[in-house]
Amino acid sequence: MEEINMTALTREDTGKCPSRRLRVEGRTPAVLYGPNMDGAISLAINNKELEKVLHTGAGGNVLVNLNIQGDKMRKVMFKDVVRHPVKRTLTHVDLLEVAMDHKVTVEIPVHLSGKAAGLAFGGIVQHEARTISVECFPTNIPDSVDLDITMLQVGQSLHVKDTKLPEGVVALDDPETTIVSIVSPTAEVAPKTAEEIAAELAESFAEKEEGKEEGE
Repeated sequence: MEEINMTALTREDTGKCPSRRLRVEGRTPAVLYGPNMDGAISLAINNKELEKVLHTGAGGNVLVNLNIQGDKMRKVMFKDVVRHPVKRTLTHVDLLEVAMDHKVTVEIPVHLSGKAAGLAFGGIVQHEARTISVECFPTNIPDSVDLDITMLQVGQSLHVKDTKLPEGVVALDDPETTIVSIVSPTAEVAPKTAEEIAAELAESFAEKEEGKEEGE
């Protein structure tokens, strides 16, 4: 499990206007939670440093040594990362303090490898679940899980039960949940329009922003 250092400042002012000022200054408002903490801690993190951490191989599952000014070093993970739906700029981050001897639940990406045999007969790859939920100790979190689709014919699928996880890592999703299928062209789901996707992103972002403003 990759570990990386990151610094943060505590902040007194919370709410919509202070958070907006932070973003203008190049910092992202953040909140740190923890099972053994007496309440949450409001933080501000430099955008460039935060983006660097999020673009490691582990992505949002990276284990962070968080140095909070005036406080002790804490080991944390990303609980939630909110970006603007169009600009893709960071708007808010939730962090969770973790204990190395306690298991955590995380979402890890599923990567497909190989060329499905069914493609030669007009089949189409339908990647239905791009992440799976797993439980393990923080040091055992895999960056991703690879799934070989080479042998799949049209009409065949691979499920959560078909994934091979490292020792000590347990999948929490229903074993029968479909991850990928090879479907015939007539079974392909019609793609959403750009307008539909933009509307869904805007609605999701608005809901998250409303919740964050209440907590900030």
